[in-house]
Amino acid sequence: MEEIVNVKSQLKISLPIAFESLINILMTLVDTLVISIVGTKELAALGAMAVILNIMQMSIQTINVSNNTLVAKSLGEKNLDKLKLVTGNSLILTLVISIFTLILIFLIQPIFPPLFNVDTISTTYLTIRLFGFIQSSIVTVLSGHQRTIGNREASLFYQKNILYLRIFAVILNLILDIITVHYGYGIIGVGMVTVFIDTILAIYLCIYSRKNVKIRFVNEYFKDILKLFKWNFVERIASRVDNFIFNLIVARMGNLEYSVHVILLQITNVYESFIQGYGDGITISIGIASGKNDKNYMSKVKTVAKKLINYSSIILPFVILGISIVIMNISLKEPELQKIFLTVLPLFLIGCYITMSATYYFAILRGLRDFKFLAKRNIISSIIKIVVATILSFTPLGIVGVWIGYLVYGIMQKVLSKRRYENISIESE
Repeated sequence: MEEIVNVKSQLKISLPIAFESLINILMTLVDTLVISIVGTKELAALGAMAVILNIMQMSIQTINVSNNTLVAKSLGEKNLDKLKLVTGNSLILTLVISIFTLILIFLIQPIFPPLFNVDTISTTYLTIRLFGFIQSSIVTVLSGHQRTIGNREASLFYQKNILYLRIFAVILNLILDIITVHYGYGIIGVGMVTVFIDTILAIYLCIYSRKNVKIRFVNEYFKDILKLFKWNFVERIASRVDNFIFNLIVARMGNLEYSVHVILLQITNVYESFIQGYGDGITISIGIASGKNDKNYMSKVKTVAKKLINYSSIILPFVILGISIVIMNISLKEPELQKIFLTVLPLFLIGCYITMSATYYFAILRGLRDFKFLAKRNIISSIIKIVVATILSFTPLGIVGVWIGYLVYGIMQKVLSKRRYENISIESE
């Protein structure tokens, strides 16, 4: 019997994944909000090291996306044994890359404080976070696996459990962060709390996944993962490098601008995580459709996805506007900081709309495993972003000019992805 494809069925896939992704990133936002109460010095240090941690997570997220697309395809093929082994081989690759990344960052971490113009307490915070990196990496891959297979399990049991687990983690993180800051542990205590929670999540997910993941090296599956990993990694490294430079440009403007920039980036991470999760649901459906090799089914999935993205593109910017105003009043109490924030806010909201509306093309291209194009697209748009942001940062526009670069980046990504999608559609007819 053919599965029902409509807005309701797609929402059952996309929304739980989107909310889980949102809740996951809220852990970082909670850390930022709590530290913002301590002072701008600590907030700048946290923001700078968050950039490094995001770069570290890049390769793990790349494995996760590659694994999810292969798992979705296996679901469409109804090959459950392959599904289990693909994720097992992804975990093997995750452990190897995590260990290599840890050694590299530990050796070069002394250069980060002068590079970002932040206090040396940042390296202490980073060292603490390194102790939880392997646990965090395991959580990323296993939660992605559970999200993907959960969409086709009875009563969405897996999705709900992972979602509830994330909610519990955020609440626990908030409580422990407040306690550690109250007793004077500051940014160090916040780092230790994050490692503690990542360790709990990793242990739980390892136990939880033992029945649907097989850790056994299979050369064929490992090669499949590496094939997708290569271009997906290039796609992400282009984005991470441009974000790294993006942060450096603002960091050297001063603590006031950089403190506002950190808050804006954290809100950006919130809505981008929600959008990414929302798109992942579409990507999974497209991946399953490609496994079925059914053009009619694929067409239905695309039609439903288009409707969802069109509606969401209108609603999301208004939701983010409300969240932004609340966070501004909590974290940026000084009038000068609020003035800078409100000046950048319109560009920020337009960027939110562009990212949401472009997700239709991003999600489908990922579901079709067109990572080579996505990599080339990111390289082109990232170069343009950095050039525009760097030039405008030397003008009276300052931080506003830098965020214009961010806006141009989003427009380029949408234009290039739409053109690629249209070309693929013509070829498939």
